[in-house]
Amino acid sequence: MDTTAAAGRIGELDVPQILGAGTFSRRHAFAWALAGTVLIGAAVRFPTLGLQSYHHDEIVTVAKVLPGSLHHMLAEVRSSESTPPLYYFLAWIWAHVFGLGEVGLRSLSAICGIATIPVAYLIGNELGRRRVGLPLAAMVAVNPMLIWYSQEARAYSLMVLLGSAALLFFLRARRTGAWPDLLAWAACSALAIASHYFAAFPVMIEAGWLVLASGRRHRALAATCAVGLAALPLVPLALAQASHTSHIDWFAQTPLLTTLRDTAASFMIGETGRLIAQTPRTIYALAPGLLIALGIALVIVRGQTAGRRRGLLLGSIAVGAVLIPVAAALAGKNYIMERNLLPALVPLLAVVAIGFAVDRARRVGLALASLLVAGWLVFAGVVAATPSLQRPDWHGVAVELGPPAGARATVTWSLGMQPLSYYLRDGSASSRSGRVVVKQINVITIYGGRPQPGEIPAPFKLAEVSTAGNVKDLEYRSPVPTRISIRSLRRTRTGFRTNGVLVDGPPPGQPLVRY
Repeated sequence: MDTTAAAGRIGELDVPQILGAGTFSRRHAFAWALAGTVLIGAAVRFPTLGLQSYHHDEIVTVAKVLPGSLHHMLAEVRSSESTPPLYYFLAWIWAHVFGLGEVGLRSLSAICGIATIPVAYLIGNELGRRRVGLPLAAMVAVNPMLIWYSQEARAYSLMVLLGSAALLFFLRARRTGAWPDLLAWAACSALAIASHYFAAFPVMIEAGWLVLASGRRHRALAATCAVGLAALPLVPLALAQASHTSHIDWFAQTPLLTTLRDTAASFMIGETGRLIAQTPRTIYALAPGLLIALGIALVIVRGQTAGRRRGLLLGSIAVGAVLIPVAAALAGKNYIMERNLLPALVPLLAVVAIGFAVDRARRVGLALASLLVAGWLVFAGVVAATPSLQRPDWHGVAVELGPPAGARATVTWSLGMQPLSYYLRDGSASSRSGRVVVKQINVITIYGGRPQPGEIPAPFKLAEVSTAGNVKDLEYRSPVPTRISIRSLRRTRTGFRTNGVLVDGPPPGQPLVRY
């Protein structure tokens, strides 16, 4: 046999098989890497779902909106909320299966957060290759802001999931122009808007790109009109919710530049500032912020033309999702807070992932991505172990307070009254005005806040100090029932921005004295 010819035939048969095996192996490697990333995302969400107490917004969900009938839930969304009903509809069903406890109810948001990870991977694939998808999925898995709202009984995690799905099908529709992709984009966009009104802003940018850049504009226009028609029934609800100014006017109390600064920080380190009554930890955001900036710089400086175009596309969606509500705020309609701007986060991370995967800086990009993901993963552990980075422990405070021995006034953060009342499980607990007669005053303080001499009048004296998470309970007792002004109690120094007062525990058969 001619050995040369034989070798040629072996080469013709084996080389394609070997190459195919290599491709198959690489696909398996990426699949395993994605599976590991999803597991990491689940590991930083599920085990700590019940670690923190319900926060003030969650109490509205748990104690006001979800209990009762479906009709009651829809009525409460209209009168008590400022978001559309999709999340509450799903949560109402979810609560009937898994209950209203922290782990049971928050697991819905956790599942949405975990489901966003493979969607982010597919977004990265649409942007070029798996080398974009994997770092994007990893960043979504461990980003502190996305972890935080994956552990909150509110609509934000669902909004991010549906907004990310809309972004995925937007990219596919731009590439294919096919009806199935356009219809999928329209459906996901409509559902995202039905979960949160701010999801409409990136959808508007995506619709503009589809109409202006599509070779089949009639299809893009039809899909855009479908989104508009689906969102139209939400307009009366939004107007009705906006008429209840008591729960939306506070948005404008913080200067716009301060809110935008805090948003940039929270995108890097989660809700570790004003939302939990702490001083904003902007310094913690410097390192991840620098890595994010370097990723964007790689797109601009080292990216090829196609990569830059994709970066510009995603960047326009991220920036537009912020600038449109900013323009509305400047026009007098300020509904901006950090979590409302969450629709900008995944597009922003997609731009960064493009930078981390540029061909002309592979090693640098891989190093930056590894540092960012590792840093965020470590930070997730730090948050889980550090009470001052968590929501105030209202459940722990309620345990420390225990059942009242007599009439008792509790001074706490005004946003903590509802959670504390919920965990006290005492129907008599309520905020009061005027004066009350009590024998016990409990002052709940945070990060060093402590009543000044004279703020708690004689004959009350400090009897006990206890700690629950990141707050302290200072218990003052009087030997005799003493009349005291609610207004004076609210002026007590606690470390919180504003105080409220709960009064509970009247002596049996004797109502609380109110003046």
